[in-house]
This record gives sequence, structure tokens and C-alpha cells, in this order.
Amino acid sequence: MAFYFELTIHWAWTPAATAALLLLLALAGDLCGNAGLYAVVRAYRKRGRTPGIVQRAMRKWTSFLAVRDERLILLNRIAPAVPLTGAFIAVCGWDLRRSLGYVLIGGAVKYAALLGVAAVLGITLSPETGRVVTIAAVVVLIVVSLVAGHLRRRRTVAAQ
Repeated sequence: MAFYFELTIHWAWTPAATAALLLLLALAGDLCGNAGLYAVVRAYRKRGRTPGIVQRAMRKWTSFLAVRDERLILLNRIAPAVPLTGAFIAVCGWDLRRSLGYVLIGGAVKYAALLGVAAVLGITLSPETGRVVTIAAVVVLIVVSLVAGHLRRRRTVAAQ
């Protein structure tokens, strides 16, 4: 003889409540993922197990980009040029609180904007269009970084 309880809760989820819950879940996932990856990479670095070539490549890549510090996390929401952000936070020695704050702020703005566009205009991008937009944003970021690097070098030479 099997006994079970059936509990049915009839909540009327409004679109705004659903959007708020989705936003909170996305932000929690972002924070947990980045903080977790930071902790793992930091532990490996303390033990000297992170390959030097990988660390140098990560630092060189961030020094090439137009923004070189934690603010890169905000830019990364528009043009995802820094994968595995938590690892970059650990390797580049960025301030953890500031970095996670930027993860939270950048995620809130990006996801709220996407939810707003989807809710108000009823527009969502197909995966193919999303891919093209993302690649275009990364290409623009790289071009801007090249120009900014060239201008920085010119200013340095002129100052000497």
C-alpha cells in the first residue's frame, strides 16, 4: 500500500514576477559560476599548478584590449572577449569584490534589457542571429582595441 501526498499550489505568476525570477536566477548563476571558477583557479595558482604560459597569455590578452582592468567585465557583457571570467579575475589579480560587483551590475543590465525587449516588443533573436551579433561585437572590440593601442603607443613616444 503506497501513500503519497499531492500538494498543488495555484499561484498566478504574472509576467513581471516570472521575469524577476528569471533575472534573479541568471544573476545567481553568474555570481556562483564566476566565484567558483575564481576559487578553483586561485587554489591552483597558490600551489603553483597553473601553467605560466597560460597566465602570460591571459595577461597579454587583457593588456591588448581597450579596457585592461575589472571594467573589462562590463565590456564583456556586450562583446564576450574574455571567456571564463572567474579565471581571469584570479590570474590577473583583479579585486574580487569589485569584479563580482561588475558581474552583478553588468548581468543585471544585460539580462533586464533582454527581458524587457522580449516582454515589451516580443522580439527574441534566433540562435544564428545571436551568434552573428556576438561575433560582430567581438570584432568591433578588437578593432577598437587595436586603435586604442596604437594611440597609446603614439602618446607614449610623443611624451618621451
